[in-house]
Amino acid sequence: MQTNKKKSSEIIYWTLLFILAFSMIVYGLAKPIQFQDFGTSTSSQVSEGHQVMWTFYSYTKGYPIVIGLFEVIGGFALFFRRTRLFGLLLLSILLLNIILQDYFYDISAIKSAIFYQLIALVLLAYDYRKIQIIVRALFTPTQKKPKWLYLAIAFVLAIALKYIETKI
Repeated sequence: MQTNKKKSSEIIYWTLLFILAFSMIVYGLAKPIQFQDFGTSTSSQVSEGHQVMWTFYSYTKGYPIVIGLFEVIGGFALFFRRTRLFGLLLLSILLLNIILQDYFYDISAIKSAIFYQLIALVLLAYDYRKIQIIVRALFTPTQKKPKWLYLAIAFVLAIALKYIETKI
């Protein structure tokens, strides 16, 4: 039998999950429409940074669609146990990028992005053990140490290929 604390914790978890999932799906679906018009970027009611960012996003239809698609994928991933952690990590990366853009371009929507990022972090905290395993795996050194000769050859090849790249 669950204690009241566990019941409350589960209700909070699912409430936050629904808020984040539905919000990201709606934002993702609205992205192509939101940034479709250059005209709104020249409004005198928004900051200069806002105008620059709006113009950047509305320059092409493709970029907002791709960003929106990732938001929708992340939102839907939250609904399934197998993909929930993936969705949270994907949305955290997207939200961190949005927060940085909003901060540096003086966008007023930064509060919403921070709110959603905090929700994602709280939900990630529920999967603390899985996160711990992932971080440990990411920073565990490989078994074999590379041979210095191979590293030297690879370094010279990398410089040569980089030089060729600059000439193409």
